Amino acid sequence: MTDGKKLRYSQQRERIYEYLLSSKEHHPSAEMVYDALRSEIQGLSLGTVYRNLRLLEDLGKIRRVASHQGIDRYDSCCSDHVHFFCQSCGYIENVPKADVEKIRTAVPLGSSYQLFKLDLTLTGLCSKCTIKELTKE
Repeated sequence: MTDGKKLRYSQQRERIYEYLLSSKEHHPSAEMVYDALRSEIQGLSLGTVYRNLRLLEDLGKIRRVASHQGIDRYDSCCSDHVHFFCQSCGYIENVPKADVEKIRTAVPLGSSYQLFKLDLTLTGLCSKCTIKELTKE
């Protein structure tokens, strides 16, 4: 996206990135980032948040996580890891002890393929939603 051009410093982009770094386990959406920062950053618009998230993703500083609800969420951890998505409340978290290398080698792609990124999301109910479901019955 930068096409080899030097990227100008942006205080808004820096603050958006800092927010993502501080909310590693939170995986916020663009709207969540905007809501958290709009009172702190004068003149911040939702469009600015989206543009900066796209740029940070293009630069490899963050990754986009599809939430299965049509709303992208963002993660400042760019190494290969597994996510858990709660289909009831939309909560997303990193699965801390997933053995990514075992997963990577368990998929028989063959020698003519190159795997660059592992993006695996497990879908179910988080512990809070599981308890809600069990208490309904």
